[in-house]
Amino acid sequence: MPRKQKVEKHKGVYEKYPGSGIWWIRYTNAQGKRVTESIGRHSDAVTIYQQRVTEKRSGILIPIGKSARGVKFASLVEDALKFSEGNHRDQRNFKQRIEVVKEHFGLRGADSITPKEIGEWLSQMAEEHEWTSATYNRYKAAISLTYKKGMQNSRVSTNPARFVPQRKESGGRIRFLTEEEETRLRAAIMNCRPHCSYQLDVALHTGMRKGEQFSVTWNQVDLKGGNIHLDKTKNGSDRYVQLNETALAALTLLKEDHKARKLEFDTLFYDRRDQPIRDPREWFAAACEEAKIKGVTWHTLRHTFASRLVMAGVDLKTVQELMGHKTIAMTARYAHLAPEHLKGAVNKLVKATGA
Repeated sequence: MPRKQKVEKHKGVYEKYPGSGIWWIRYTNAQGKRVTESIGRHSDAVTIYQQRVTEKRSGILIPIGKSARGVKFASLVEDALKFSEGNHRDQRNFKQRIEVVKEHFGLRGADSITPKEIGEWLSQMAEEHEWTSATYNRYKAAISLTYKKGMQNSRVSTNPARFVPQRKESGGRIRFLTEEEETRLRAAIMNCRPHCSYQLDVALHTGMRKGEQFSVTWNQVDLKGGNIHLDKTKNGSDRYVQLNETALAALTLLKEDHKARKLEFDTLFYDRRDQPIRDPREWFAAACEEAKIKGVTWHTLRHTFASRLVMAGVDLKTVQELMGHKTIAMTARYAHLAPEHLKGAVNKLVKATGA
């Protein structure tokens, strides 16, 4: 059994409940009042205690009283965004994530939000938007940074996001559709939901993210030029999605369908009631069940697009551009699918040396 790591004793810092791992600080504020605060990690408690002492000596300490406990989460977000502008290397993504969090928690008192509520919200968002474990952890980190800055500014007394468990980020096997599974899935779609075939074709032949595909409008589609312009993507940059013959054919027929059905909305895809569809999860899950396909989500179609490109011998840099990945590391997950391509690369050494 591993020994419990010892922590160095520090004035004003103590573990109120031994073994809990939650450290508190105790100090006297500028008004001579004894104050205790629950912080979290020992290192954070030491840092905050030292800051409180410095603030007191400078005469700028704002005690955490009733008014501070009424600070809205949205107010903490504004402070964190200002800090991010000059200090956060991933400023754009941080802003994008914390704005999403703000939509849900913004009007709540920051000190009233519990770790359980944060965990439940993150889990719900992960399910609805098919987040990876990495994405889940990045949102948790954004919330945690927001509270950390709030504590440093004496606006909140604790960081509830610290107590929300991280999700394990797996580098395991990527799930993609086999050709045989795709055949069964298409049969299930054509059986009772043929209008959904457009959605499947575009997903499999463009690799767009679900949010991109179901929010794009016709004025972003250039059928003559053979591309779709995405001006708001997950990584914060715009890009052009290239359309192959299958995707072009599907979108051409889909546009004709719009005219024939006299659909007046700007987005591309519609449901069985001729209403715009934002999330295909319900019909897709039913179709997969009918086709006896397990372990897939809509995001699997994006994996399928990338996997098939790599297996066809397309280089990873090109796949990165087609996928809209911010870094090549994201694309490298598919490298193992091209063993012949990699073998050909090392064999060039033999020809070069004449061995």
